[in-house]
Amino acid sequence: MSINLITMNDTYNPLLDTLNDAKQLVGWVDSPNVRGTIDIIWSCVLVLVTSLWTVIHLNLPAKDDRWIRVIARKLRWGFMAILGPDLLTLIAANQWESARRSVAQIKDLAGSKEWTLKHAFYADSGGFHLQPAEGPSFPINASTLHFLVSRQYIKLPEISSEEIWDKSKADVFAKSFTLLQTGWIAIQSIARAIQGLSISPMELFTLAFLVSTASSYFFWWHKPQDVKIPIVIECKYSIATILAENGVLDTRYANTPLDFVANSTRFYERRRTFQNFDLERRGQDQSADRIPLQRIPDDDFLLSLPFSLVYLIAIPAVIHSSIHLAGWNFAYPTPTEKLLWRISSVVLAAGSSINVGVTRILAVLGYEGEYNLALVWVNTNRRQAGDSSNRVFSAFADTFLTLSTLVLVIVRCFIITEAIISLRKLPADAFETPNWTNFIPHI
Repeated sequence: MSINLITMNDTYNPLLDTLNDAKQLVGWVDSPNVRGTIDIIWSCVLVLVTSLWTVIHLNLPAKDDRWIRVIARKLRWGFMAILGPDLLTLIAANQWESARRSVAQIKDLAGSKEWTLKHAFYADSGGFHLQPAEGPSFPINASTLHFLVSRQYIKLPEISSEEIWDKSKADVFAKSFTLLQTGWIAIQSIARAIQGLSISPMELFTLAFLVSTASSYFFWWHKPQDVKIPIVIECKYSIATILAENGVLDTRYANTPLDFVANSTRFYERRRTFQNFDLERRGQDQSADRIPLQRIPDDDFLLSLPFSLVYLIAIPAVIHSSIHLAGWNFAYPTPTEKLLWRISSVVLAAGSSINVGVTRILAVLGYEGEYNLALVWVNTNRRQAGDSSNRVFSAFADTFLTLSTLVLVIVRCFIITEAIISLRKLPADAFETPNWTNFIPHI
């Protein structure tokens, strides 16, 4: 017993004695320089969820939409954004271009000097409902509003950009928190790369997604978010009078009786298959006596975009797809998974550019046949039947774009799956945290 006491006294450490006394006050104590699998999952999921929730700016719901329907719609768009974040950016860019054109168009009217991008986004999202002399009210977009004001059917609504933004539920704190999270995960990944620490495929996927999210943020920056109640504009004229005075004989419509105004700029429409299962139109047939659509669909503004804007969309899309190539030499649980990641990242990086490039080349060449966008939308500038060679070319273009989109969806699904299942086996240094003191200048 005495020998043991001598040994303990020889190795006596005053700090251990202090720490064993819970009542003693101690100074700064460093945490272990490791992180767990749950820490990786939590940080990535938190960034993905908050960025999705704050970046998606949907149009106003219909008056009778229940909250569960509104949530389901946002989840549906969130799911689409995960599978195709570049597609979400494309939707946002189209809405931005439509709003930009609206500002230039409406500023030609008298008393419209205060019309801004916020006004245009608000109008295009269904913020204004027209109440005609007869029949139910329905939403009108910015181009329809310009048409009605320019022909003096109604007056331009007097609402300031501050009033519009006051209706928005855009949470500045939530967006700032998301940006801080995004910056932190980017800085952390850079620090890990500099110090030679492994980055998990889950973190790499999250970084790539954030690039595309930043592009959507840019295009939707001035769009009010989660507005619920529209402004109703009274009109003393009936729809029948407006149609008759403008020579519209066919009174059938898909969305509202004033579709003829918006159809002049619309370049894409939903594929017929998706129209049959259209959740917005609720399966109603086109007719003259149907109830007008009470909500403007979020994909209602798919335009023919200028080249300058296409580049602004394509560059972040290429960067987003190419980030997955950084996982080329990552350590994966099996050699097969490593090979499939390499193939998928190459196909994703090259396929996105090819898909966009072919679509733009067809448009530049003046091709007017039917070709698709992400399987869901088809262009409405279809050449009349009769030219057999054009029909063959049309079938070829649509088939090529369909197959290429399917391939992109498949490789995208694999990357998402691998990012998750690779967490079962990661390199040991993937759980180490960067030594931040290495970045502090010292002599």
